[in-house]
Amino acid sequence: MQFSKDTLHVLEFLDYTTGGTLRKRNDLGIILETLAENNKPELANELIFYGSALWKTHKILKSSEPNELLAKVQSDVDFLFIKITEIISSVTTFFKSEREIERFHKVYLKSDFGSKMNIIDLCYDLNELKKVQNTLKGK
Repeated sequence: MQFSKDTLHVLEFLDYTTGGTLRKRNDLGIILETLAENNKPELANELIFYGSALWKTHKILKSSEPNELLAKVQSDVDFLFIKITEIISSVTTFFKSEREIERFHKVYLKSDFGSKMNIIDLCYDLNELKKVQNTLKGK
């Protein structure tokens, strides 16, 4: 997929702000481009919001000692995984390429450990985008 100048600028800015640490840069670009082409800013914002939430919640879970509170955090993570997969599935309905649809289903929408890790990587990128949004809102 070819990206518009706007999408390229967003990705380049994220490269700059993250020091080049985006994990799923191309897939983020495909998602942003697709949602922009289809005038779906609300779906983009929903994905960014839930993606950032999943990244932050996953980090808490990963870095904490087991206790009662972590059971609640784990249920939040489970909910957020479901929410993110629903949103990604919705995004794929706008894809024009059957190859991209199949790839996104294989990479993100299977119910296996690898897909969950790919979602986490994408959520890292979405969290970085959310940080930029929050910074720009503060100005």
